[in-house]
Amino acid sequence: MGRRQEAFVRSILAGNTWRDAAAETGLDEEKARAFLESVAGFAGAVNGHMGFGLPEDGSGGDAPAAARVSDRAGERSGSYEEVILYTDGASSGNPGPSGAGGVILTPAGETIEEFHEHLGRATNNVAEYEAVRFGLERALGLGARRVTVRLDSELVAHQLSGRYKVKDQKLIERYLEVGKLLSRLESVRFETIPREQNARADRLAQAGVRKTQ
Repeated sequence: MGRRQEAFVRSILAGNTWRDAAAETGLDEEKARAFLESVAGFAGAVNGHMGFGLPEDGSGGDAPAAARVSDRAGERSGSYEEVILYTDGASSGNPGPSGAGGVILTPAGETIEEFHEHLGRATNNVAEYEAVRFGLERALGLGARRVTVRLDSELVAHQLSGRYKVKDQKLIERYLEVGKLLSRLESVRFETIPREQNARADRLAQAGVRKTQ
């Protein structure tokens, strides 16, 4: 993504219409429209400007529109086309030393992989986004095409499913990075769960906080 396109996205997420954002950043309207249609990560945020078919209250669907229909069917051939991903982020100080962790399971509940990463100094919301990003990267590496993401952060789940807009400038970059990964999936579903049901991912995230390498 170029600097002009990034500025265009930031302008939209700040509340401008897509045409105003295009004019503000010097993007040709046709190129701006094509760019919006190609990026799955912020489909929910631009729904009111482009009319992608989601309800006006932003509550429709469980994933950005483009993430629900893959143009890369059959791109990967792996053993795990469908997985369940539990993720969690942790920050000691918010902001402070932080970590991301998660577990990838088969639909039958068998563990495929665990992960935890140290993130340095970050807020809890940034850590939650990074946990989703790391988990999706690993799921794609396993050949996954359909992913159910379970996490206890309602904010992150609703932003990535298009229900909430991203207003925090610190989260926009993470939002877009995750959106690129979502566009490579055939389908994705975000489910918020109680913290007690996410204890395993929480332990891994805490291990990420303590990890020094």
